[in-house]
Amino acid sequence: MPKRDLKLKIDEVSSPLGIFKGLEIQVGRIYDDDWEEPMGPSPFPGVGAFRSWDRKLLERYKPFYMPFCDLCCLCTYGKCDLTGDKKGACGITMAGQQSRMVLIAACIGASTHAAHARHMLEHLLEEYGRDAPLDVALNTNVEAPHIRLVCGLRPKTLKDLEEVLDYVESQLVELIAVAHTGQEGDPIDFESKVFHAGMLDHVSLEVADIEQIATLGLPKGDPDTPLADIGFSSIDTSKPVILCIGHNVLPSIDIIDYLMDHDLFGDVEIGGICCTAHDMTRYNKRAKIIGPMSWQLRFIRSGIPDLIVIDAQCLRTDILAEAQKIGAPVIATTMKSCQGLPDMTDEDPAKIVATLVEEGAPGALILNPRKVGEVAVKTAMGIKPKRVVTTKLDRPKVTEMAKRCRTCSECDRACPNNLSIMDSVEAAADGVFEPLEDLYMYCVGCARCESACPEDFPIISFINVGAEETILNEKFSIRVGRGAIQDVEIRAVGRAIVFGEIPGILALVGCANYPAGTNDVARITEEFIKRRFITVASGCSAMNIAMTKDEDGINLYEKYPGTFDAGSLVNVGSCVSNCHITGAA
Repeated sequence: MPKRDLKLKIDEVSSPLGIFKGLEIQVGRIYDDDWEEPMGPSPFPGVGAFRSWDRKLLERYKPFYMPFCDLCCLCTYGKCDLTGDKKGACGITMAGQQSRMVLIAACIGASTHAAHARHMLEHLLEEYGRDAPLDVALNTNVEAPHIRLVCGLRPKTLKDLEEVLDYVESQLVELIAVAHTGQEGDPIDFESKVFHAGMLDHVSLEVADIEQIATLGLPKGDPDTPLADIGFSSIDTSKPVILCIGHNVLPSIDIIDYLMDHDLFGDVEIGGICCTAHDMTRYNKRAKIIGPMSWQLRFIRSGIPDLIVIDAQCLRTDILAEAQKIGAPVIATTMKSCQGLPDMTDEDPAKIVATLVEEGAPGALILNPRKVGEVAVKTAMGIKPKRVVTTKLDRPKVTEMAKRCRTCSECDRACPNNLSIMDSVEAAADGVFEPLEDLYMYCVGCARCESACPEDFPIISFINVGAEETILNEKFSIRVGRGAIQDVEIRAVGRAIVFGEIPGILALVGCANYPAGTNDVARITEEFIKRRFITVASGCSAMNIAMTKDEDGINLYEKYPGTFDAGSLVNVGSCVSNCHITGAA
């Protein structure tokens, strides 16, 4: 096991060689010999370590480019038209530019996960100490397959993860530099570097999840995790409601701890959107999952949340403006998304609460997770009796507004799923709301239709009104994310996969932007389960799978077991839990 470093400082020492004062001895890395496996050929590989192999793969499986933009706008020589056989001012071709943009996108994603892991690690080191053990999975010897494979080390304590993130961060800096004007020009070499970014991303995901599993007491590969509630109607709107959105669960954990410590869980509702919601229920199943990231506008426009707590990733950047429409303050908890709010991290919690409740401030930036819990709970309880939502619509109001529709079809053209929005609004003008209700399960919540509408119709709110009955009955069960796949489970299915008795492993991951609605995800999932695939899910996809019931009124989580085996459905958890899927497969 490599230790990060060893540093000795001696004020004064006498020896036969003389008297030494201010002696310092520093060793960069020490390797223990307790790992029987020999070191591989490329621990902590650099950007070009696998270039020759990548080029062999890409020669056989050639990239196919379908340009999403004809221009390059990344330097002051541009804009450069790259259509046909044209080159940019720096000499780059269309193929080079497309692969360059893919590299930039991959680096953004990997950087986000690495920053998430680093943020959590710094906090957890402070809370639990550098020697906190990494016990992350039951019946498992290979506890961090990505870190072992890529870095050539076995992380045993939190401090061992620092070296891993140092490596990831240094590599990401090199990869971003590659995308600078006048650097790489060969599209295949760009693609090789994209592979490297993807590898780094999986290492970052693994760091992020194993550190929170080990310290926060999240499930350690238990296939029989409890069921939690998901959906609008899982929230008791008679109580103060705290809505948490994002991916970094630390602020939400403190809110849950405060509710538990002060016996307030029965008096305040806490629910989440996106991956923070998954990790909240992994920590305490009494927390609620409201829905995937595409439901942000839908839920905020409902007027239900009394307070919104945001952390990092997958947030609507206009969330502060939307929250102000319903009179709900916003607490931002990370420098990655400050939303223009004043930094009140060092203020007394009572003063912050008074500012939000009594003075009506739109929100505050609080960077200390251990302060968020008290402020959030007290603010929600103070806001609830005072808040009046004046922007919520009803059917008569929607009918009145819809009569102003110009039938210009701008909303239809703006919709990424090509939904029949204009026809549905016209029907609402005649008092017929079924077409709007039909849009509910297909809408991805982007609100591009609203930006395109010359009448500024709040179309997401229209859809909410049309789907009132659906929303009232929207309550499902979802199996809490289990985290890692156990070694014994992998060994148990290994033979069956090799001999074809189990066709393979299907992973349903990613954001909730399905063209055929959430029911389609559940149909795909069950089809593969019936074909004896090992079926796993994470993030928003895992949430949407829960939202389809059969004729008996049960969903797939209630119908199939959570073991890593043929004909089962595994919810590993949030997006950072994707590392367990690839680590097992």
